[in-house]
Amino acid sequence: MALSELQQQASAQDDVTTWSPLRRVVFRFVFVYLILYNLPFPLDALTIWVGRHVFHQTVEITFSGSGDTSAAWIRGFCILVVAVFATVIWTLLDRNRTQYDRLHEGLRVYVRFVLALAMISYGAIKVIPSQFPLPTLHRLMEPFGDASPMGLLWTFMGASPAYSMFAGAIEMLGGLLLTARRTTLVGALVCLGTLSNVVALNFCYDVPVKLYSIHLFLMAAFLATSDVKRLTDFFVRGRAVTAEPLRPHFRNPRLNRAAAILRTLLVVWYVGISLLQSHNERLDYEKDRLHHKDASKFLLVRRGFHWVNEVPYNR
Repeated sequence: MALSELQQQASAQDDVTTWSPLRRVVFRFVFVYLILYNLPFPLDALTIWVGRHVFHQTVEITFSGSGDTSAAWIRGFCILVVAVFATVIWTLLDRNRTQYDRLHEGLRVYVRFVLALAMISYGAIKVIPSQFPLPTLHRLMEPFGDASPMGLLWTFMGASPAYSMFAGAIEMLGGLLLTARRTTLVGALVCLGTLSNVVALNFCYDVPVKLYSIHLFLMAAFLATSDVKRLTDFFVRGRAVTAEPLRPHFRNPRLNRAAAILRTLLVVWYVGISLLQSHNERLDYEKDRLHHKDASKFLLVRRGFHWVNEVPYNR
C-alpha cells in the first residue's frame, strides 16, 4: 500500500475514533507518570521535604548501589501524587478532547526506546559475563547458611556462564525487537516474560532493584495493552486477526527515512557501546582478581567500590 494511502486511512481513522472518558483519564495519568519517572526531573527537594514532613524520615539523596533506598521509594510516591494532581488539572482543562491517538503514539515511541535501551544494557552485562562473575574462593569456602539470599543468587548465576549468557541474550532480543514498530508486540511479550522472572528473583532473593524492575515490567505491559483484544481473539477465542496498518510518523517520506536511519544508527551504537563496556568490566574484574591474592580482601574491594547497574558483583 502506498504511503499516501496509509496516511489517508490513518487520517480517516482519527476522524471517527472516540475514546471513552475513563480511557482518556487513565491515559493522562499514565502519560504524566511515565514521563516524570523516566526523565531526570529535579524532584530531590520535593523528595527530601516529603520524607521529612510526611514520612518523618531524614532522606539523603546519595548513590549507594541500591535502587530501593528510602529516597527512591519516597520519590516514587512523589511522582505518583504529582501525576494524580496533573491528571485532575489536565482533565479539567482538556475535558472536550475526544482522543489522544497522536500523543499515545508518541508516548509508545518514548517508552519503547526507554525499555529497549534498559533491556539491551542489562542483557549485555550477561552476554559478556560481568554482572555475575565466577564465584570467588571466599564465596566457595563460605558455609551455605552464612550466605545472604542475594549472595546465593549471584553464586548460582555466576557458576554457570552459559546460563547467564542465555538469560542476557533473551533480554537483548526483547530490547532489539522493541526498536522496530513491526516487532514491538513480540518484543513487549518477550520482555514481559523475562522481566516477570527478574522481578520474582529481585523479590525472592532480596535484590535491591525491585522498584526499577517493576517499572520496566509495567512499561512492557503498557506496550502490549494496545493489542490485548487481538491477542485475546487469537489465543483465547481462536479467531483470525489481521495486521494493523502502521501510520507514518511524518507526512514527508524523507523525514520517515531519516528517522529510520537515525534509529538504526542509535541501536547499533548502543549495542556496541554496551557490549564494549561489559567487556571492559570483565577485564577489570579479572585484573583485580589476579592482583588480590587474599580472596576475602578482594571481595571487600569489589563490594565497596565497583558496582554494575546498581547491583554489586558479590554480596
